[in-house]
Amino acid sequence: MKKKLFAILLSIVMVAGLLPATALAAEPTVYDIWVDGVQVTSENKDNLFSGTVSYDPTTHTLSLNNATLDNDTLSDYGIKTTIPSTLKIRLTGTNSITRTDPGGGVGIYLNYSNSVEITGDGTLVINVIGKNYDGISTGADVKISDKANVTINAEGGLGIAGRMVEIDGATVNSTGLYAGIDAHWLKIINGADVTLKATQDGRNGAYIWKDQEGNGGDIELAASKVKATSYYPGLYAAGNLTVNGGEVNCTSTADGAIWAKGNILIKGGAKVTTDGKSPMGGNGTFTVEEAEIDARNTNVNNTTAIFDECVPVIADGYHLNYAKAVDSEGTEIDLLSSGTQYFALYKNVHFITKAVYPVSFVVTPDGLTNVVVKVNGQEVTGSVSLEAGTYPVEVTADNCKAYSDNITITPDTATHTQTIAMTYLPADYTKVDAAIAKANALEKDNYKDFSAVEEAINAVVRDKNITEQDEVDAMAQAIENAITALVEKPTEAPTATPTATPTAAPSASPTETPTETPTATPTAAPSASPTAAPTATPTVKPTATPSASPTAVPTATPTIKPTATPTPAPKADPNNPKTGSSNLPVVFGSAALVLSGGALAAVLIYKKKRHEK
Repeated sequence: MKKKLFAILLSIVMVAGLLPATALAAEPTVYDIWVDGVQVTSENKDNLFSGTVSYDPTTHTLSLNNATLDNDTLSDYGIKTTIPSTLKIRLTGTNSITRTDPGGGVGIYLNYSNSVEITGDGTLVINVIGKNYDGISTGADVKISDKANVTINAEGGLGIAGRMVEIDGATVNSTGLYAGIDAHWLKIINGADVTLKATQDGRNGAYIWKDQEGNGGDIELAASKVKATSYYPGLYAAGNLTVNGGEVNCTSTADGAIWAKGNILIKGGAKVTTDGKSPMGGNGTFTVEEAEIDARNTNVNNTTAIFDECVPVIADGYHLNYAKAVDSEGTEIDLLSSGTQYFALYKNVHFITKAVYPVSFVVTPDGLTNVVVKVNGQEVTGSVSLEAGTYPVEVTADNCKAYSDNITITPDTATHTQTIAMTYLPADYTKVDAAIAKANALEKDNYKDFSAVEEAINAVVRDKNITEQDEVDAMAQAIENAITALVEKPTEAPTATPTATPTAAPSASPTETPTETPTATPTAAPSASPTAAPTATPTVKPTATPSASPTAVPTATPTIKPTATPTPAPKADPNNPKTGSSNLPVVFGSAALVLSGGALAAVLIYKKKRHEK
């Protein structure tokens, strides 16, 4: 029993001895980042300031979600870090960092080698009033991007101080006593909207200077909106200044609004407006591509708007589209025809340059003569320099319809060669139409073969142009030749139609009248019924065969007449015979026989003719 009790006591002692070691193992991890005076640890990193701040140590991302950082103890910073990496601050909702104590520190502070990158779609307002304290300060780089919206007011220091400051698509409004931005490089790009201001005299809205090795000093503004205001130039570059698109508005209350120690290049359709008491410009070259520049001098004295040793030069491929100046008396002067040579003489110079493209014209088909191309009513020889836009074009050439249409020129090189397809005038079909009309006027049934004419007409092709006129004329000649070769059909002879009892067939010429009508003489005295027939029956024949011409009407129908009219023979009187004899009955009987025989012959001839028809 004693042994068991001892063992239990020993176990209790051993367990108790282990407790301090377990407690020591739970110590939190601390990170070199402080938020509103509180150091971030593994214990609080996910739930700082009622959950509005959190930190991810693996990605070095500090998230602000409607956070208010305003613990205003002396020398505290809104956000401070010495981590050996870029600090990423992600904004969600409305956030603020406030330091109202004169010794209250910097809004966001990083050691000399650490960069900061602010992203997200939220807002951040930094208010710092301490002397020589900045809104954002680092010896490395500052980048504000995405849709972040950052407003800084550093009453006693710089708005943003860094080596390279890049604002990419974000909205930034930075005001400092000494400068809105103080850095060795400044880049504002991709639709950013930036306002910079210095409140102390003798300062710049953006002061971009070279580092100790002589590097930097450059400002690059691209497709963004920038406004800078200060006593000295709103934008000052110790190196080069490039504006590529977007809008830039700079104001100096005592000096030139823009100044660069190096070269100035304005292009991409940028619109730059300057207001100052001295000329804007620089110590290097001033080159303008496509841009609009409105340089104004608000000095009461007659001071030029552009520095006379830095007169703008229009780059090749561009030209002045508009140029006006205002002299000391307020008179507007058109400078378009004079170029840039007088730009440094006036208090206000407003000019616009446009890109121009060498546009050439290819007129088809090949071989055209007397080709004339006009653009905007002006004749063009070879190529012509045109801005992007739409232009009326007229083209004429021999034997062609006049061309009139619009062309559209863009920066796309495909539009810089314009092909104009001309259309030939139609061929003249007057001769063809005349030949067809001539053929249509003919009665084709009157000709042996009309098919050649019809074939020539059907062979006509109506879509020939003036260069094929010979072919069209040949079509007309083919029709004419076919008409000339026509052969008429022969005329058929008509058949004569006799009268009911014609004595002779009619002819085209009058029928000859018989010269003599023979009289048959009987050989014996007739009996009561004469039996003797005439010795001959005369037949009248036509003297000519009718032709195919219409039948002529006979001039006369001859009738064969007997020489005497016979008297009927007296009947025999058996009771009273006559003793005397006479030849008269014989004559009469013979005549009757002749007449009856002639009539019979005529009837037989008529019947025969009808039968032969």
